[in-house]
Amino acid sequence: MRIRVLALVSLTAVLAACGQDPEVSQNLLPPLPPAPATSAAPPAPSAGTSVELSTSPTLVRIQQRRKLLVGARIDTPPAFLSRDPAGGGYQGFDVEIARDLAQRIGLRPEDVQFRRLPPTQLQSAVLSGDVDLLLGGTAEVPSLTAVGPYAITDAERNLVIKADDRLLAEELQRMLDAAVADGSWQRAYETTLGAAGIEARPGS
Repeated sequence: MRIRVLALVSLTAVLAACGQDPEVSQNLLPPLPPAPATSAAPPAPSAGTSVELSTSPTLVRIQQRRKLLVGARIDTPPAFLSRDPAGGGYQGFDVEIARDLAQRIGLRPEDVQFRRLPPTQLQSAVLSGDVDLLLGGTAEVPSLTAVGPYAITDAERNLVIKADDRLLAEELQRMLDAAVADGSWQRAYETTLGAAGIEARPGS
């Protein structure tokens, strides 16, 4: 009996030293692994790094309709614009410039539609959108602006567009400059004005 008591006392001492109840220690869940480190949130964009692309509304309409509407004075000299008596189409320096612009916009040369207008209808045709631009006109009212000149003879010949489309003006000027730089202007001149003995030079 004494031996049993001693054994029980010894077992109690051992368990007390461990500080755990055997039943409690069996029911404990294993420790959870450490939580993974969370990645840092991406830095917020600094102010001023967002770029908003803008496009001329007139250029968008031209590209959607797949047609460039060009106005010209009905009394434009033949070397600049006239009807081809054989085929019925248009020919002349202004015609070549308009077709070159159409290609630079992303159209075909044949996607240019010419409208010959009396002097009294030139400004209203541009302002109403009946034509996208006017060849060889003048911007005599604040609602119109002149781009160019695309040719200088005895006077300057400009492209006339609506004044509120600044982006179109910038694009047209860039196209005119490119036509001079890559030789397109010179080729158009030689086959039209030059062949007719009319001296001209580009505006840029």
